[in-house]
Amino acid sequence: MRHFFILFSVILLSLPAHSSGYFGAGQSFNSSASIDNQSNGLRIDWGANVTKNLDLEWSVVDFGASSYDRPTYVSADDSGDDIDGDTYENLGFGSLSRADDKIVYRGIDSLHAKGVSAGLKFKINANEWLQFYARASLLVWQTDTQAIELSEGREAIFEEDDAGAPTSVISNLNDCDNLTQCQADGKTVDAIDFWYGYGLIAKPFDWLAIRAEYSIITLNAVDFPSATLEGLSTGLEIHF
Repeated sequence: MRHFFILFSVILLSLPAHSSGYFGAGQSFNSSASIDNQSNGLRIDWGANVTKNLDLEWSVVDFGASSYDRPTYVSADDSGDDIDGDTYENLGFGSLSRADDKIVYRGIDSLHAKGVSAGLKFKINANEWLQFYARASLLVWQTDTQAIELSEGREAIFEEDDAGAPTSVISNLNDCDNLTQCQADGKTVDAIDFWYGYGLIAKPFDWLAIRAEYSIITLNAVDFPSATLEGLSTGLEIHF
């Protein structure tokens, strides 16, 4: 897919374009039904006018930090339900396993996706100063994830000395030297997906434009939660 993206970018660059173009930047107000907490982001766009109705466009986008609410630990004694031991409810993107007769949750705690894109923008003139458009781009994105391990309810196991008597040294601590939770660096994930946008461009001056866009993308990768991000971005463009 990376090779396809490179080939697609070369094709775009090889298309005949007018000398006119634009450069702009703005903020994106993001939301997601797939992720519990989603921050706002930033994007930079630049492009060239192929015709009055078609632009080549490239973008650098930072989608902002994303995070999942941590699951809720439920003790078998407190649940009131007929469950087989302790458990976790309201799981994010993770899995459960049992160790030492206690439940352990391992999953993604947070992530931060960024990317670069290349695509086409199709414009329709409403009047001399207002345009509506639809955009379709290929986005190469990457994210560094942070992993979390939760093990509430786990009891300490003490090491024994040569005589078989317990010592004060706990043998079943996690990597963070405690019994309940531990954060660690997760995987670096990268992939390529289609990124779509619809919006308007208002030009109070020939050289200055105000741009507003609704965009949507679904991030898909192996061992990564399929996450749909929606954004409403606003910014300024300099046209030349």
